Amino acid sequence: MTTSATINSNTNTIDVPCVTDHGLTHNVTDDSHVDEQGNRMMMRLRRFRLPSLAAAVIAVVALGSIASADQRIVLKSGIALEGLFAEIASLNQDPFQAGGRGQPKSRPILLVDDGLRRVYIHERGMVAGPPQDVRGIERTIEFKQSVPLAGSAIQGIGDILGVSDFNEYGRRTITIRGPTGAAIDIVQGITELNSRYAKVEALTSRPAYEWDMRVATSSIMSDTLQRIFRQRIDQTDVNERLTVVRFFIEAERFRAAEEELTRTIRAFPELKDMKTQLIGIVNRQANQLIDEAALRASVGQENYARTVYQRFPMNAVGRITREKVKIASEKLAESDQQVKDLVEALRADLAKLPEGQRDSLQKVFGEIENGLSSATLPRLNDYSRLRDSETVTLEERVALAVAGWLMGPGSGEQNLVVASSLVQVRDLVAEYLGPADLARRPQILEELRGIEGSQIEYVARLLPQLLPVKEWPDGSEDPTIPGMFRVGNIAGAEQEQDSLIDEPAYLVQLPPEYDPHREYPCLVVLAPPGSPPESELAWWAGDFDASQGTRIGHATRNGYIVVAPQWGRATQRSYEYTPREHHAVLSSLRHAMRRASIDADRVFLAGHGDGATAAWDIALAHPDHWAGMISINGEPSKTIQHYFPNAEYIPLYFVMGEASGPKPPLIRMGGVLDDYMNVRNDATVVMYRGRGREDFYEEIPKLFEWLNVATHVRKPMPEKINTVTMRKGDQYFWWLELGPLKPLVEINPVLWEQAERKRSGKIDASVGGGNQIRVDGPSDSFMLCLRPDMGVDLNEQIVIRRDRDRVPDYYRFGGELEMLLEDTRRRADRKRPFWARIRVPMND
Repeated sequence: MTTSATINSNTNTIDVPCVTDHGLTHNVTDDSHVDEQGNRMMMRLRRFRLPSLAAAVIAVVALGSIASADQRIVLKSGIALEGLFAEIASLNQDPFQAGGRGQPKSRPILLVDDGLRRVYIHERGMVAGPPQDVRGIERTIEFKQSVPLAGSAIQGIGDILGVSDFNEYGRRTITIRGPTGAAIDIVQGITELNSRYAKVEALTSRPAYEWDMRVATSSIMSDTLQRIFRQRIDQTDVNERLTVVRFFIEAERFRAAEEELTRTIRAFPELKDMKTQLIGIVNRQANQLIDEAALRASVGQENYARTVYQRFPMNAVGRITREKVKIASEKLAESDQQVKDLVEALRADLAKLPEGQRDSLQKVFGEIENGLSSATLPRLNDYSRLRDSETVTLEERVALAVAGWLMGPGSGEQNLVVASSLVQVRDLVAEYLGPADLARRPQILEELRGIEGSQIEYVARLLPQLLPVKEWPDGSEDPTIPGMFRVGNIAGAEQEQDSLIDEPAYLVQLPPEYDPHREYPCLVVLAPPGSPPESELAWWAGDFDASQGTRIGHATRNGYIVVAPQWGRATQRSYEYTPREHHAVLSSLRHAMRRASIDADRVFLAGHGDGATAAWDIALAHPDHWAGMISINGEPSKTIQHYFPNAEYIPLYFVMGEASGPKPPLIRMGGVLDDYMNVRNDATVVMYRGRGREDFYEEIPKLFEWLNVATHVRKPMPEKINTVTMRKGDQYFWWLELGPLKPLVEINPVLWEQAERKRSGKIDASVGGGNQIRVDGPSDSFMLCLRPDMGVDLNEQIVIRRDRDRVPDYYRFGGELEMLLEDTRRRADRKRPFWARIRVPMND
């Protein structure tokens, strides 16, 4: 991909795509925004003249303001929330009540109301410190509209059938489905506007409605806002004109701020001294571009960042901004130079080796030369640190480089014979996991037994450094969209159940500048039934822009691989809670993990509508897979209502509108969400004020802030497992697999309403002292899957106890490779392969 960044030397114009913190795609001086329904990210490339002025402090911010008082808290994750705070005892209640129906405040919930959204979190479990007073929204601009004094209060919103654009009076028409199914047109008007949200109310009509809806200001186009201001603001009042400038600055709409300030200066010549303030606005736009380039560089899109820095109009911005660009550019150049220096040093060391050794290492040296980058530099840390040491011999230095490249940083292997043998071991392991068939795999195991570097400890360290072991299916690469593949029958045609399970069907989008040597976080996104996977993928990764040759969405910018499975049948209209649907999602993920460089510790599950319900259920049923789950308009039912103990292991993020459905969400699902408001859980509930069932695209910057939190990774392998299950297929949790579930526990979700007893079975397993493993659960048989980081010593005898057995089982690990490779081949998880599998009871 080539980055579209150009400079016009005659007009000092820069055209480089940039996305601000509030998620709006634009040039360094542009303000394109999400369309008002939030269904797509819109991108428009404009040109803007950067005036060559000296640096100046923006004086516009001192023009006078009316600031609201907010408070700010920082969560343990590092995310900050601002707004008005209230402590409540339960989500299943009026959110402004101090307590609920006599419930004790044993687990207080913190409500943060920022005017647009109400965010609910568990205070003691998630908040890092006491709240701090902060300056809130600088000014709220009020517009007089014809709002009814009384009317029918809208508490539940049906399907939204259409929304018109706001006109110059700040009014629009929204069409919703009424209780009888008929379409209802309601005229709305903006009555309050600030940098965070617009208050949109139903206007006088027959019949009259009372409806207070909040819409993110970021979802309204800048030119729409400018038309409204020019119609509703007194254009002869300089203070009101400057208030508009301040509004756009606070909203980080710098292009609009520049335009309005320029117009105001022309209308009021006495303000000519304020021309020097334009450079301040330009500098802030430039800083947005610098921040965007830094983000792209941090996720592996370094060519994009280099293009931005190389074409940056240094003579059009202030000294501090120029210094930022210089430092960022030098940082990239320093990394490039480090790569070059290490390759040259290793080439020189190889030249000093005897010819036979040198020839045997040419292949791996070529790999290092071609694959070394900022992402893979840590693999050569030992070599870089010790290459000039007089106490380390030539062979030891080369061994450190080769072993580090093959096994990752910190390998410490200084035996060149062993390090050289790892090349052959790595190639055989990759063949076993990739193209080898059933007949070839035993032969590979036999060959490995005769190689010095084939110990299981070495192989386990080789696995995470492997390139993807399989190729994408023939014909799956999209001919027009770079990095996109269509796997299986993704067209939506009806399929037999067995075919859907055996052959996963999904779309996958790789990020720009994809490098298979680099690990990428992954989003598995589930569209609602009846909606194509393409729409869900585009919601997260952005629509494809042919002029740019790439998508410009948030997943793209943040360097995520997006997988969009076709998880339901073509005729399916709702999520059915079946193992078939789970398998369709999980098999798509595993299929992609064999072919793309997905970081298994950073795989997130998300969806909209019934796709969100599916994500919610699958995440709780298989908590060992996920770094987190995002539900947008999900509705809990069946197993979700029973699986709350499993939520302790997964960060959860829920987005919904407070008026969605016939009853408010906190009445429908408040009890379920309450179960997650626990000191041990990481759960966030976001409620948009006055909104129905929408896709809430304005939330996506917050979603990626949450996704990118350093602690939102797959939890370490637990020594204690306390989960529940009640469905076939929900039988494996980390290192424990259950056999057939007991009849009183297992429920067929299709026959859920007919089940007389709905009670989940508890699973209790732990690794304890004396190298003991205890297991108990709703099955008569178990499979233990062992690896060193679960708390057992595989070099010693392992004692296995079931609660019902008086005599324990004993097991000794023999160090065989077959189980390690088979587990990796089946589950596609190269980071946490299991070394051994033990059937319990062993004597059955």
